Amino acid sequence: MLGSRTSPYLQEKLALLSTLTVFGQVPELVEQLLGRRVNQSQAYRQCQRIADALDEQHLSTPSPALAAQQAQAPGLVYGMVDGSMLFTDQGWQETKLGRVFADGPADGPAGPHASEYVAHRGHYSGFTPHFERLLPPDSPVRKVFITDGAAWIGQWLSTSYPDATHILDYYHVVEKLAAVARQLPQGNTWLARQQQHLLCDESERVEAHVAGLRQLPAADRQCLGSYLRANHYRMCYGSYQADGLLIGSGPIEAAHRSVLQVRMKRSGQRWANHGCDHLLRLRVAYKSRKFDLVTQLLKSSQAKI
Repeated sequence: MLGSRTSPYLQEKLALLSTLTVFGQVPELVEQLLGRRVNQSQAYRQCQRIADALDEQHLSTPSPALAAQQAQAPGLVYGMVDGSMLFTDQGWQETKLGRVFADGPADGPAGPHASEYVAHRGHYSGFTPHFERLLPPDSPVRKVFITDGAAWIGQWLSTSYPDATHILDYYHVVEKLAAVARQLPQGNTWLARQQQHLLCDESERVEAHVAGLRQLPAADRQCLGSYLRANHYRMCYGSYQADGLLIGSGPIEAAHRSVLQVRMKRSGQRWANHGCDHLLRLRVAYKSRKFDLVTQLLKSSQAKI
């Protein structure tokens, strides 16, 4: 199937194992598990063929469970977006990664709810249509986005999801303030006071305190002050917490490792663009619990023979 003499069952297992571990380890696993001998090139070729044949629109379509949650107006769905760097033949390239989940991530404190993902190497214009298919802007559910201060993310979300709740990751803000505190005589005390202000919806007071730090170079004060002013509208952390919302982007930070890095950022790895894109597609299918799309693809190919 898909131009190969390998059985559909073995093709699926080769793709699955290649999604979980490096191609060089696949032959030994296949022999141990299935009693069949294959080589590394077979694993690589099957992985590329299957990933190339997967329909990206189907891959970024929400599962029936997530679609049902998005249709419930009183419900709550989180969206998180960030960039992760992968090493390729063209050097380090950024992969945009998006995570969508209802109420809370599967590995977080809010409950056992499965996450679904989209990923795209390159410019964000190739990423946003897939994310908007996974989390439609017109869905009636309450949408909450927790992101960092990247300009493109803020501009895109403000345009496509103007009615959503937009939250700037609290820990990104604290990290910037901590860098300032390290330059002050009583930095720990100063930082604790700013954190208290943030958690009381008093980001203007933080801006004022930063502006009054004459120990800092003027350029540093201006840069941090501009950052705080630009993101003032999504720094009401006390109100967010009172509403039972998350204020940190930990789930997307964790997804960098669990979706991408654990397979694609190992020591010595370097990717050709097409190889990177293919494995991204399979990793998203696996982590979104949509690997059945591979099974359906292979069954469909077999039926045409």
